[in-house]
Amino acid sequence: MTTADDPTPRPLGSYRLFADHHHSVDSIVTLFALAQLLATDAQVIVDVGCGRGALVDPDRGERRLHDMRARGRTVIGIDVDPVASENPLIDEFRLIDGGRWPLEDDSVDLALCDWVLEHIADPAEFVGELHRVLRPGGAFVARTVSKASVLSKTARLVPNSHHSRVLSRLQPKREEQDVFPTVYRMNTPRDLAAVFDPDFEWAASFHPGLSEYAKPWPRLARTLTVVEPRMPRRNQLAMIVTARKR
Repeated sequence: MTTADDPTPRPLGSYRLFADHHHSVDSIVTLFALAQLLATDAQVIVDVGCGRGALVDPDRGERRLHDMRARGRTVIGIDVDPVASENPLIDEFRLIDGGRWPLEDDSVDLALCDWVLEHIADPAEFVGELHRVLRPGGAFVARTVSKASVLSKTARLVPNSHHSRVLSRLQPKREEQDVFPTVYRMNTPRDLAAVFDPDFEWAASFHPGLSEYAKPWPRLARTLTVVEPRMPRRNQLAMIVTARKR
């Protein structure tokens, strides 16, 4: 695609769609394919824990994969950290001050969160607010780490205070301010059932992704790409959660 202002051809879509194995196993493709599909019927979308968008790489098509904005649609980002107002992929930012989300009752068509559930200390409060702001029939889609995954089991051996130092080796572009304490209270199907069963239809699926953390070691990354999909499902890295308010 080119424009009059920028005649340089742009590659169509995220690089992940054209990388061997990625389209069939990469959780980010699944997450945003689901989100974009649900968004076609949405006017108000909320990115819960939107962050400042630091991990979106515009040079590799990531911006277009993550971008939920469209004509006739409003994307609101909410977060406990004011720096999230810098997120380039939202139309409006609202700060979470206390437990209550800064949104009206029954006002949201679609809520999205990516790598957030592992940080939620009070799942009942989180899902209570989700239920309050979603309209009847509104949907929620999220990606989080499986508590039974190799990454989660390893991370729980490392104190939260040391996570940023470890992640700086696995994800060199990730800054310390983008690393938050993990509690893993919404990271198994049983945990999710306890809070979603009363008021939602919901489902969870498991997806590989360890190779993304092994990029500094290409040979290991290639091995994980082949081996991880053959692991028991709950031992794979990511869990995709979809829920719809009854």
